[in-house]
Amino acid sequence: IQRQATEVKNVIAVLSGEGALAEETIVVGAHYDHVGRGGKGSLAPGSNDIHNGADDNASGTACLLEVARRLAARKEKLPRRVVLIAFTAEELGLFGSARYTKEPVFPLESTIAMLNMDMVGRLAGEKLIVYGTGTAPVWDGLLKTHGEPLGLQFSFKPEGFGPSDHSSFYAKNIPVLHFFTGNHNDYHRPSDDWDKLNLSGVDRVAELTEKLVVELAKTPERPKYLTVAGTANPLRDGTRPYFGSLPDFGVEEPGYALGGVAPG
Repeated sequence: IQRQATEVKNVIAVLSGEGALAEETIVVGAHYDHVGRGGKGSLAPGSNDIHNGADDNASGTACLLEVARRLAARKEKLPRRVVLIAFTAEELGLFGSARYTKEPVFPLESTIAMLNMDMVGRLAGEKLIVYGTGTAPVWDGLLKTHGEPLGLQFSFKPEGFGPSDHSSFYAKNIPVLHFFTGNHNDYHRPSDDWDKLNLSGVDRVAELTEKLVVELAKTPERPKYLTVAGTANPLRDGTRPYFGSLPDFGVEEPGYALGGVAPG
C-alpha cells in the first residue's frame, strides 16, 4: 500500500469583539470537504462520478458564509469575538477540527461555545434536528426563543459527541450545537445535488444561527458546560457494515424509525 499525503487547509475568518468580553470566542463551523469521485466513503460502489455533496456539506458551507455576511454587516461590533471556520478533512475523521482544537488560533479556555452546521439542506416538515442540546442548560430555551418564530420545529438530541466537527470541541469541554436536517437516499452518492436542496430552509438555519451567535455574544454569562453520556450517530461511514437502512433521527418514539431504505 502506497499512502500519499498532501497538505489541506482549514479556512478561518475572524470578527473581533469589543469591550470587556472581547477576548472570549464563539466558533461557528462547517466542513467543506466531501468524497471527490467516490471510493472510500462513498455509498455508490464502483462509481467514479463526482460526488458534489450539495447537502453534505455545501449546505453547511453556504450557511456559514451567510452567517458571516450577516454578522459582518452589523454596524456595531459584538461584545465577543466570532471565529468562523470552514473545516477540511471531516470525511476522513474530523481531521480539520481536531487540528484546530490541538493548535487553536484563540485559546480554548476562553472559547464559550461552538455551533456546527453539517447537512442542513433538506429541511422537511419544518423539522430541524439539533444535537448537543444537553451540553449547556441554556440551549433549549435559546433554540425555542429564536427558532419558533422562524417556524422551525425541533427534535432535540442531548449528546455532545457525534460524527461531525462539533465533537472535537465538545471533547475540550466546550458546549456545542450541531444542526442537521436528516439523512436521505442521496447521502454520500453522486445524486446529492443542488436541485434537491430546500434553499429557504438553509436560509432559516442561517438566520437561527445568526440570532444564537448574537445572543451568546451579548449575554454576560457564558454557557455552562455539561457532560452528556452517550454518542450520537446520525450518519454512516461507507467503510462500516451497512445493510441499507436510513434512520429517521427526528422521531422521538421508542424503537428504530426508518426514513427509507437504499435501493437493492
